[in-house]
Amino acid sequence: MERGRILGVVLLAAVTAGAIGYAASRQAEERAAAETAYQAYLDALPLAEAEGETCSPNGRFQVRTAGESDLWISGVRIPEALEIVDTETGEVRWEDAGYVRQSVLWSPGNNLVAMACGARTWGTVYVVSTAFWTTWEFTLPDGTSIPDYTFLPEDWGRWLDENTLLVTVGQGGDAGEQHTYRCILRPGEDGTLSGSVQEQTTEVPPGAYDFDHDGTAETVEVTTVLDPENEGVPVWHELRISDGERTWTEGADHSHAGAETLCAVRLDGEDCLLRYVPYMGQGYCTYHYEIFSLDDAFRPVTLRENSVEFDLNWDQPWHAFDTEAVAAFLVEIHGLLDGARPLLDTGWGELPLGEGVDYGDTGSVRAHLEALAAESRG
Repeated sequence: MERGRILGVVLLAAVTAGAIGYAASRQAEERAAAETAYQAYLDALPLAEAEGETCSPNGRFQVRTAGESDLWISGVRIPEALEIVDTETGEVRWEDAGYVRQSVLWSPGNNLVAMACGARTWGTVYVVSTAFWTTWEFTLPDGTSIPDYTFLPEDWGRWLDENTLLVTVGQGGDAGEQHTYRCILRPGEDGTLSGSVQEQTTEVPPGAYDFDHDGTAETVEVTTVLDPENEGVPVWHELRISDGERTWTEGADHSHAGAETLCAVRLDGEDCLLRYVPYMGQGYCTYHYEIFSLDDAFRPVTLRENSVEFDLNWDQPWHAFDTEAVAAFLVEIHGLLDGARPLLDTGWGELPLGEGVDYGDTGSVRAHLEALAAESRG
């Protein structure tokens, strides 16, 4: 009886061990099959490549992805690395992890390369210096990163010059409001790469203009840069005129020294630009205007200009205030401004001549200037 019980236990143990072994073998087979299927799925997925301007303008460097990781997101296999390679030597000069998306934009000076990188829920922008291979990461003006689920559009960036990058965040419409940021990069002699970020807005003024007189209207844009510490307060403006190949720009800010007015005017039946700067400082005044067009290289060509100088230091022996000259200039410039279309205006204004002055009448302007002078002298 006892012997039979022992034999039964032994047989049961053998059966159990066999079952366990079979189950383990089956699990191993299933795991191997799953791994094989997963690898086959990975191999069938497209590998995320570097997109955009992968080669520097001078051909010296190339941005590329390298290797294949065992990860995938949104139907794309993630590369092991993102590299910048010296095309002459084949040396890898800079390396980072690979991403679902890596879009490349080189500066015109070959000195900086911007890369928009991201995954399914987030994105960021890096700028790499090719002089020292140091990296700067874009942040919003308040120092925070781009929020999750706020995506970059396809045309996320544009270099204005070798150190100024525009970055657009948000895809617009139902996909999220768009904001554009001006990033000024500062490569340091010690190898550091720093930058400042300010939000900007761009408007297209009404009208069509042909400032280079070639028979085709140019694109005209006015950019306003906002103060990062005072939301919505403009600190600087830029007028940009372009035909797609050539560009002319001029900036103006709200500081005393940087203020000016730029308008579109017609002279001899053609579109021209009018720059008016009524500068005042420490009682000394220089009012100057210039009408100019653009040549075939988009360089300004002066067509007409005038200026007047005077001072408001009424009690000083060197004081000079030619009422006739100032009145004649004010009548002339206001006659031009009356028929002009403003494009950019940060001017601080002119002499406060009071109410009722008629800038179309030299006598009226002269009378108001004389009244201002008499009042100021006491």
